[in-house]
Amino acid sequence: MVQKFKKRSLPIELKGNNPRLKCEFVSTMDQYYFDRFGCFMIDSFLKNTPDNFVLHLYAEKINSKFTKTDKLKVYDWNHVCLKNWKDFCNKTENKKEVKFAKKGFAFLHALENIKGDYIIWVDADIFFKQKIDTSFLNYACSKKHLIGLFSHDYLNLGISAESGFVVVNQNHVDYKEFVKQYKVSYEQKPKEIERWYDGQVCMYAAKQFKNVNDLSFTMYDVDTHTPLNHCPMNEFLTHEKGPTKKNLVSGYFERLIE
Repeated sequence: MVQKFKKRSLPIELKGNNPRLKCEFVSTMDQYYFDRFGCFMIDSFLKNTPDNFVLHLYAEKINSKFTKTDKLKVYDWNHVCLKNWKDFCNKTENKKEVKFAKKGFAFLHALENIKGDYIIWVDADIFFKQKIDTSFLNYACSKKHLIGLFSHDYLNLGISAESGFVVVNQNHVDYKEFVKQYKVSYEQKPKEIERWYDGQVCMYAAKQFKNVNDLSFTMYDVDTHTPLNHCPMNEFLTHEKGPTKKNLVSGYFERLIE
């Protein structure tokens, strides 16, 4: 039987915007992802976010030209992440752990080097459907919270989270310790996690601290692996994750940003 939660709207309904807050969004993609989905994600971000939202993109061997704007900063993934990723690859033969670590080390570089008020990870297949501003933080990760994310407790997957959407409060007293714990968890696999995936590393690091906002409690139901599409934030964001992208009709992504 599917467990259901009481549907609740965004408590702020896009009220309480603070244009002085610096929201640093982070994502990564390669040429394949850029051509098929990522370029539309970038366009949707540029169209539907205010000037105090910046997208930091870790590009892996992308030859395409990017829109020139202060709202988009592009990093060469091979320059800033490759060495750490190769060191990690020497510690595991699991192909999925190797694959997902590319994302993990991009996130780590952002946590250590980008300065703002919030670091917000969004997968390359998350799209901004409508205008959004900082008021969503009152729902996702308020000032008292260190981190907001969807845990996988509802799926009984142990220490794990949906890592496609993660909000970290850089002004929180535990921020630096969280970053340190995240980094250490990639240097040596914690015995508490089953798989060395970025979602398990992130959830393990978060569980070492208080004031974690588990967004899974805001979901309408739990019969899903895309929780962002089953919570109030889906009014503004959608996550076209995994095989669902292959089944979308032609022109779907173009229409998202019309």
